[in-house]
Amino acid sequence: MVAAILTFWLARMAWGEVATAYGASGEDANGEIAGEALAIIVNKANPVDELSLEDLRKYFRLERDRWSNDKKITVVMLPSGTPERELVLREIYHFTEGEFSQFFIQRSFAGRGGSAPKELASSVNVRKFVFNVPGAIGFIRAGEVDDSVKVLRVGGRAPTDKDYPLKITEPAAK
Repeated sequence: MVAAILTFWLARMAWGEVATAYGASGEDANGEIAGEALAIIVNKANPVDELSLEDLRKYFRLERDRWSNDKKITVVMLPSGTPERELVLREIYHFTEGEFSQFFIQRSFAGRGGSAPKELASSVNVRKFVFNVPGAIGFIRAGEVDDSVKVLRVGGRAPTDKDYPLKITEPAAK
């Protein structure tokens, strides 16, 4: 019995170390697990290093269409249904998928310029696009970042910080 309890306790401790290393914070009240951080990425030549969530929202909604270096902003996103996109819609846009589509249709009809974000099939494609387009901004899981792009701090926090605001939540295993 003591061996079983000790084994269970050691397994829980080991999981805690793994979860901490990958940014997991455990199951929340909604039965979801806050896991890996979502990195907001831009081209390395972009002069911006940090944005508040409010400023990030303005860039993603194309309320601002140029960076401080006068490069045109091009937003790239992962496809509908991915946990990364769901997080961006919820925390940055404050939209559901339907509201997101409606927003860009209305912008187009109102003649306010700017097309809907470019949708790319994978994080690798998003990273490559951001690398190649000086005004691009996108998002990928922090673990998929490499040195070809720049990661922005959001609200003064880096994706490696415990209190970083953009963590992907996924349903807990039942």
